[in-house]
Amino acid sequence: MIRNEMIFVDSDLQNKPDVIGLISCTAKKLGLVLDEGVFIEKVFAREVEISTSVGCQVAIPHGKSDTVVEPFIAFMRTSNAFKWDENSDELVKLIFLIGVPAKDANKLHLKYIAEISKKLINDDFRENLLTLKTKEEIFNLLESINNNVNK
Repeated sequence: MIRNEMIFVDSDLQNKPDVIGLISCTAKKLGLVLDEGVFIEKVFAREVEISTSVGCQVAIPHGKSDTVVEPFIAFMRTSNAFKWDENSDELVKLIFLIGVPAKDANKLHLKYIAEISKKLINDDFRENLLTLKTKEEIFNLLESINNNVNK
């Protein structure tokens, strides 16, 4: 679900298409998705419905598609906060991208979002995401999401 290879720390990317594109490309290279283009389309179709920016500099975009081979949660922290949506002044710096197979979508992506949201309520958790220096430290922090989802 959360893998070290799917954690990106202090990225210089500054817009939603680049963030979603890089994470999706990495998911394809790791064999988590068969077709990154199809997955990206699903993520952006969801973004059109309603923004996945949730406040506190966080966005949780997600895509449900048959092209997703293995469910995953990716995390990116950007070097600088940027506008996630054209129609909002809200800035984002912490992005969780969720990918789930269409057949598991109804339960699984909601479970992932719920677990991430529970953690994000905690100010210390968010502060750690903003300040931890290495991928490994962030992976260890996020590992608790894996543990809770797999219960």
